[in-house]
Amino acid sequence: MNRYPLRVEARRDEPLSRWLWLVKWLLLIPHILILVVLWVGFLVLTVVAYLAVLITGRYPHAIQAYNVGVLRWSWRVNYYGYQALGTDRYPPFTLADVPDHPARLHLDEPARPRRWLPLVAWLFAIPHLVILGALTGAATWTVGRGDTTANAPISVVAAAVLVAGFALLFTGRYPRGLYDLLVGIARWNLRVIAYLALLTPYPPFRLDQGEREPGDGPDDPPDGPPVHRAAQDGSVAGPVIALLAGVVLLVPAMGAGVAGGGLLAFESARDSSGYVTGPALQVSTATAAVTTEDITVENADEWTRLLADVGGIRITADSATGRPVFVGIGRRADVDRWLAGSARDRITDVTGATVRYERAGGAVRSVPAPSAQDFWLGSANGATGAQMAWRVTDGDFTVVLANADGSPGVSADVRGAVQVPDLTGLGAGLLIGGIVAGILAVLLIVVGGTGLGRRHAGPPPPPPPAGTPPQPAPRTPVAAST
Repeated sequence: MNRYPLRVEARRDEPLSRWLWLVKWLLLIPHILILVVLWVGFLVLTVVAYLAVLITGRYPHAIQAYNVGVLRWSWRVNYYGYQALGTDRYPPFTLADVPDHPARLHLDEPARPRRWLPLVAWLFAIPHLVILGALTGAATWTVGRGDTTANAPISVVAAAVLVAGFALLFTGRYPRGLYDLLVGIARWNLRVIAYLALLTPYPPFRLDQGEREPGDGPDDPPDGPPVHRAAQDGSVAGPVIALLAGVVLLVPAMGAGVAGGGLLAFESARDSSGYVTGPALQVSTATAAVTTEDITVENADEWTRLLADVGGIRITADSATGRPVFVGIGRRADVDRWLAGSARDRITDVTGATVRYERAGGAVRSVPAPSAQDFWLGSANGATGAQMAWRVTDGDFTVVLANADGSPGVSADVRGAVQVPDLTGLGAGLLIGGIVAGILAVLLIVVGGTGLGRRHAGPPPPPPPAGTPPQPAPRTPVAAST
């Protein structure tokens, strides 16, 4: 059987604590926080490696060492934690290989990936991802009672770890079959991640269970010939600070970029009057009115005074029955007096094109014609294009949709619009600032990640002798035999 270049090894510690697995989640918090930073670096550096392979055909040696180190650290944490529960030895905080640790990972010298592989590696990995998703918890079980629901993952790994934990708790023994299965799933998962990072050739569709990799003889050392060696001497403060600063900067950079792009997209929807109009909603009721209540405005003068093109609200209604409709806004107390004793439907939620209502008590009957009332702050009526405009002021308000004659049975298509200032400058500034900050963050991550990678990398492979024809890279199959 051919040796796969990513060697994922494990040594089960015995005996294991009966109860420690109950609190490992707490003990692993420091590792989880560090791994969040390391995995952001892994993703960024993998993108850089993709570009390097596309352009030069070579995988940067320092990036390779860093990515393998992140996989190694993650494997030690997962082996101690809830992917295998294989050891009670607390994982070390290092990217380097630790020879006496029960969980080890290293990479034999990989073949050079083909230049086109970054374009399609994700596509070739889909069959593996589907299988691993089923094994590791892509499905969920939803339990609901009334308005309360809870989701629980359904996976082979979760079930096996839970059974293994209870077996340890009550018997002090870890079923060997469960252990071998969990290590096999973890090995498959790491192989697929390494392939997506272009570190290895296409992984086999094979669940290699147990502590040793296939191809290791009984007398072979469990770790094989590691390429990534012990860490070199020297301070890691510089690379660590650069990596951490890059990851911390990347979050606001992405936020600023997304916000800037969103504001520019929002700005493109403004009309010549500065209004942005929402989608049409079909509003209907068997009562005499539909209302939107609990509209409270405070300190409106301050922000409308600072921004001229802001503070306007526009509501347009088109009757669905051909009968003239009325749309208006008034102070809540005045509207309540007008509708006293009459039923109305209050809009409680709008999700997409779905409008939800709550019926207010009273009789379904006609009300005095709304256009005859003198308390409206803004109003309009008509069968089509009834458009109400209102300048925002402080107070508590209610928006009303009714038939113009006050009769029950209202149905109309309604569109709301809000006046906003010109957002071009703000959006462009945020977008440009996000891009600049993102580039700086990526540079810091590359400097920090490659700096850490060089400390854990062996010497790069020597170039072939002059005149030696290049060796073809192994073919990347879409599927491998089991």
